Amino acid sequence: RLLISGLTGSSPVSTVQSFEFPFRDSSTSAQVEIFHAAHGRNEDAAAIRAFIPLNIDGKPSLLAGYTCTPLVRFSLDDLQSGNKVRGTTVAELGNMNRPLDMIVYEKDGTSYLMVTNTARGVMKMKAADIAEQAEVTEKVDGGGTAGLPFEKVESLSGVVQLAKLNDQYGVILSETENKALKLSTIELP
Repeated sequence: RLLISGLTGSSPVSTVQSFEFPFRDSSTSAQVEIFHAAHGRNEDAAAIRAFIPLNIDGKPSLLAGYTCTPLVRFSLDDLQSGNKVRGTTVAELGNMNRPLDMIVYEKDGTSYLMVTNTARGVMKMKAADIAEQAEVTEKVDGGGTAGLPFEKVESLSGVVQLAKLNDQYGVILSETENKALKLSTIELP
């Protein structure tokens, strides 16, 4: 399936669409809602900025990053046509920030999620922690963080795109101080 996120309708509502591949005439479109911890309220007009499909606790899921930066999980089984699905906010990664890209990889037998952001750099989290993380349901003020624990990858800066090359290496596109783009291969941290 090909998954697409966006805002639809005359009053924008956040949606996730799914198209079968190879492409057919059928597709599904579900409205999505989140608890936005930096704003302290439920929202259905916030746009997903980056997402990755992955299995969480053995179930096909979508992990979505939003501006200001809640990280929200959705069950792919729930994202059916006509449904309005409230995701589970598993992390608040700090406001005044936008997720740019995400990858999942394994190192030394442990699966990790790596997220790059506009204002907070590259963050690394254990993928298994996502299933165990209690939902963030309280407002988070002052640019604070909550929920899923993370480690900031200090050795990576200016990263705007991530890709897994193989089991040991990734490819990053980073922006230099003079705004030039640099393509590099890195050992996955």
